Amino acid sequence: MNKDYRKVLSGTALEYYDTREAVNAIEPGSYEGLPYTSRILAEQLVRRCAPEDLTASLEQLIYRKRDLDFPWYPARVVCHDILGQTALVDLAGLRDAIAEEGGDPSKVNPVVPTQLLVVFFLYFEHGGD
Repeated sequence: MNKDYRKVLSGTALEYYDTREAVNAIEPGSYEGLPYTSRILAEQLVRRCAPEDLTASLEQLIYRKRDLDFPWYPARVVCHDILGQTALVDLAGLRDAIAEEGGDPSKVNPVVPTQLLVVFFLYFEHGGD
């Protein structure tokens, strides 16, 4: 988690990230011109983006550029059982490949919290009398 632009709300123990300050540090007054959705994306960048990538990532929003991959850090990923099963197989495969190359497979983990929802269906072929 990025600690730059983290501030304490006066009179409380609550902390927040000053997205307006981060954006305006790059281009003064530009925060007010950002669409609402871009402000939300900027906030997640200020909170989670690596400090060395923050300026370049925010410039993508400020200047409406599209020359870099946009880092997206959702708070949580929820996978249904079918997609989650595929993700688990991919994760296991990555860990096996890392282990075969002599690496530490325990370091291969999801970047964001992930929840797997498993739905069990019961099918009845014959009902009772």
